[in-house]
Amino acid sequence: MTDLFHSLAAPFQLPGDNGEAVVAIHGFTGIPGHWRLAAEVLNQHGYTVIAPLLPGHGTSVSDMERHGAADWLRAVVDAAVSVKGHRRVHLAGLSLGGLLAILAAGPTNAATISTISAPLRFRHKSIYLAPLLHHFRPYTPWPPSPPPSELETAELLLTYPGFPTKKAADLLVVARHARKAARRLRRPGLVVHSAVDETADPRSGIKLARLLGPGTQTLWLTSSGHNALLDKERDLIYTALLNRIAT
Repeated sequence: MTDLFHSLAAPFQLPGDNGEAVVAIHGFTGIPGHWRLAAEVLNQHGYTVIAPLLPGHGTSVSDMERHGAADWLRAVVDAAVSVKGHRRVHLAGLSLGGLLAILAAGPTNAATISTISAPLRFRHKSIYLAPLLHHFRPYTPWPPSPPPSELETAELLLTYPGFPTKKAADLLVVARHARKAARRLRRPGLVVHSAVDETADPRSGIKLARLLGPGTQTLWLTSSGHNALLDKERDLIYTALLNRIAT
């Protein structure tokens, strides 16, 4: 395995005692550590939490170039299988992780699905050029980010400085397949999205809730960025997650 760029990039598991497990899936260029605070809250309520590392993440941009959508989905399914001895298994994902949760729900027989900032649509339209653009611009840097609004979570905000442009094309494929899969899923769901998400168009949340069906719960945030798990409204997300997976 390629060396991790930080210890927080390592996958982790917190054993619980209520017989249920949550697979917590990080986002595009993200790390399992983005789930660390939420995982601790879930674990305090008795849930086993497993946070896999998606292949090509947490190591190097060149390593990311060697992996794609099929590898990412397989990692999620494998994580769910590893905790299948629990009475129920729930899938929860941030950004790309939310899309992967939708795709993995059927194969893993997940009890519930929770998505946070899942991008069915993107703010920056240039991403739609990735299938062609990667031939001319193999690497795309992330735009400059403002200073973290939450000092308490700043040390967890670790990610690559950019990504192989071709992997953005893989992200588009995942989004397209997740949109189709969501139409067929009929199980308890939670959609969390921020009205000021700088990456995933907020219309993604509206569309996703409609596709997942009338039983889907929604939580609209008003002041959180794309990585809402580490932003100022994160406590609202923790509460919504606990309410969803308890049903």
